[in-house]
Amino acid sequence: MVVTISNQYGSGALEIAQRVAEALGYAYVDRQLPVVVAKRLRVRPDAVEANEDASPTLGERFLTGLERATPELAAASATEDFDEEVLRAVQQAVRDYAERGNAVIVGRGASAILGARPSVRRIFLHAPRDWRIARVCASTGATRAIAESELDRVDRARSEYLRQWYGLAFGDPRNYDLCIDVSRFTPAQCEDLIVTAAR
Repeated sequence: MVVTISNQYGSGALEIAQRVAEALGYAYVDRQLPVVVAKRLRVRPDAVEANEDASPTLGERFLTGLERATPELAAASATEDFDEEVLRAVQQAVRDYAERGNAVIVGRGASAILGARPSVRRIFLHAPRDWRIARVCASTGATRAIAESELDRVDRARSEYLRQWYGLAFGDPRNYDLCIDVSRFTPAQCEDLIVTAAR
């Protein structure tokens, strides 16, 4: 069985995912993915993470499209686009972990990569925006303005990532097996819900 954990930023997903992995005796897969991808691509892990955290602007996508449509420029940049190379490496890494089984995989579009299948439980953790902002402020010491800005940036990047590469809407309940409003439960209760779903 594989459990994928997708989440809105500030929902406490890492703590819950770690608790679930421990309760089930599963491998916890989070920070390992950028390292695996970086080794495959022979780049630094922070380059992979930076690529995942930043979605291209409309202008950047427009310029890339123009470049690919211009034969002279396309020939000059015949090497594969790094975004697509990272995407394929992430997809393969997620599939590799899934093939081993008994894993809790956090983020990276794992729920979209693996899709609906009997051996996968796709979980989405969410909470009201104000609750998440307060949690980010409390856990990091950030001001409300900084927490709001970061929360909006990360949620926007995750939404764009799923839309661009998988054609899915971030947080759409039809793409998950279980959606939990974490503001209504303790981390232990969330853990119990997910463990029960996995079993």
